[in-house]
Amino acid sequence: MPLDPIVEPRHARLGSGLPDPPLRPERPHSLLRDLVEILALAAVIYLVIAFAVQTVHVEGTSMYPTLHNNDLLLAEKLSLDFSGPSRGSIVVIQPPLDSPTDFIKRIVGLPGEWIRIAPDAHGVGHVYISMRRPTSAAGGHALVEPYVAGRWVTQVLCCTSAGTASPDLPSTGRWTRIPSHDYFVMGDNRNYSEDSRTFGWEPRHGVVAVAVFRFWPLTRVGALPGPLATLAGTTPALLTGSIPTVVRRRRRRRRR
Repeated sequence: MPLDPIVEPRHARLGSGLPDPPLRPERPHSLLRDLVEILALAAVIYLVIAFAVQTVHVEGTSMYPTLHNNDLLLAEKLSLDFSGPSRGSIVVIQPPLDSPTDFIKRIVGLPGEWIRIAPDAHGVGHVYISMRRPTSAAGGHALVEPYVAGRWVTQVLCCTSAGTASPDLPSTGRWTRIPSHDYFVMGDNRNYSEDSRTFGWEPRHGVVAVAVFRFWPLTRVGALPGPLATLAGTTPALLTGSIPTVVRRRRRRRRR
C-alpha cells in the first residue's frame, strides 16, 4: 500500500529553525477608491479630447485630392498653444465671413511674407512668395505645389490689399504683404474652393486645429498633410515659420 508523501515544513527545508511568520490578512477592497480612480481617469480622457485633439468630418471637395468628402480626420490643438502652423499644414479654421460651419484649408502664406498669384502662359495659376518686398513682378519664388488638383484656372489674379483675388488686377498679379498675425489659406481643389482669395487673410485666432491623421475610410488611412510644397530655388528652411500664439475662442465646430 503506497504511503502518503511527507511534506516538510518550510522552516525545516530552509534550515532556519524558525517558524514561518504569520500571514497578514488582506485589506478589504475599497469600492470608493476604485470609483475615485475611474472618475479621475475619465476626467483625464475628457480633458485630452476637449483640449488636445478632436475629430473632423470633411464635407465637400475643396481639399480634393488630398481629402475627400466624408473623410474622418484626427486634428490636434496642442501645438497651436506654442506656435503657429507651418506652411503646408492642413488646418481647421473659423473663416472671417458669415458661415455656420468651419472650413478646412491648407496654409500657403505665412505672416509677414509677400504673396502674389498669377497665371502662366497657359492660364494656369501659380503662387509666388517673397520674404522681402519685391521690386518687380518677376521677384520672389514660385511655390511648387504637388497637391493641387488638375489645372488651376479660376481666380488666378491676386492679391488686393485685403488678400483677395480680383479680375481688376494686372495680368501679372500684384504683390501684397500678409499681415503679421494673419495667414493665406487655400483649398487644394483651386477651381472649387472658397478660401483667402474670397474672404482674405485668415487671422491667427481663427486657426483652431491642425489635421494630423486620416482614420476613415480604411483604404486611405494615414498621416497628414501628405506631400508638401517647395519654394523653387530656395532651401527648405524658408518653408516653415510661426508666430507667438494668441488667445483663441472655442466653440462647437462642424467641418466643411
